[in-house]
Amino acid sequence: MPDRILIVRAGALGDTLMATPTVRALKQRFPEAELDFLCSQPARPLLEENPAIARLFSLDGRNVPYFFSLEKRRLGRAMRERQYGLAVLLESGHHYRTLIEHSGAREIRDIRDTHDPHVHAIVNNLRAAGCDGVPPPMEIHLAPCDEMRAAEMLRGLPRPWIGLHAGYGPPRRKDSRQQGERLKAWGAESFARLGKMLRERHGARLVLTGGARDLPVVSRISELLGPPAPLMLAGRTSVREMAAVIEQLDVLVSVDSGPAHMAAALGTPLVVLWGPAILEQTRPWGDPARVIVVRHPVFCAPCYGTPMMKQCHRNICMEGISPARVAGEVERFLVGP
Repeated sequence: MPDRILIVRAGALGDTLMATPTVRALKQRFPEAELDFLCSQPARPLLEENPAIARLFSLDGRNVPYFFSLEKRRLGRAMRERQYGLAVLLESGHHYRTLIEHSGAREIRDIRDTHDPHVHAIVNNLRAAGCDGVPPPMEIHLAPCDEMRAAEMLRGLPRPWIGLHAGYGPPRRKDSRQQGERLKAWGAESFARLGKMLRERHGARLVLTGGARDLPVVSRISELLGPPAPLMLAGRTSVREMAAVIEQLDVLVSVDSGPAHMAAALGTPLVVLWGPAILEQTRPWGDPARVIVVRHPVFCAPCYGTPMMKQCHRNICMEGISPARVAGEVERFLVGP
């Protein structure tokens, strides 16, 4: 039985949440072992309050080769001091394998050895860790200060509270990842039409979530909505504060994003707009009664992992999702079928 276990998943917010069932499963299997986690710097807040994690390491320059990265070499030394009996590598990049080999872990379980492209990422993570059975749920542990901050921001607003998460900010450079984010987007005009429908039919108070780099699209949605002004929270919350706000919403409408996975983890009713990504691999994992996936089938979707994604100049898979259809799905949560 290993005394210390290291889990490595240094991805985005959703990727990190999809590794939390592995944390729980390993803790149940090895209750006396200390579990450490190596995550990306942006995703660190999602794990800081997790009681199953003994020590949390984070990585900023994820794609820099080990021998050119002072950060990774420092991490390698720090992790070597922990003397891991087992490291579970949930990353496919060879840079991560090099880093974990320098940690001195006695056994490394690599997701590349067991990965099945036809099953969900959570199942693949658990298989890599050697854990079978029914997957545990995703987890977010919030601090009381996060919940208090969310309550302050929402205080006095009439219900229902409908969150709109438009997704991604402007691309910083032209690479495949930024292209993938752009292709997941749903237009500001569509979000605004949806918001107007929900206000007219249900008196909904709209809450616009997002990070600082989402401000241009969120500001555009607010402008198109007109009065009464929505509650603008984009760029005003930390990651955990945004999760605490999402936990209080009556419904969240989101593109395929980290906050969509947050809603699924927290049990908040979710309508997620799905386009180019592979649904079977990365759909929000939660109570099926609280997660509705809206898709517009087209011949070229899903395009993730194919040359078609890099060549796409118009995401017809997302354009084909109508605001009226999304409003109808939201109403299933507000008034029932």
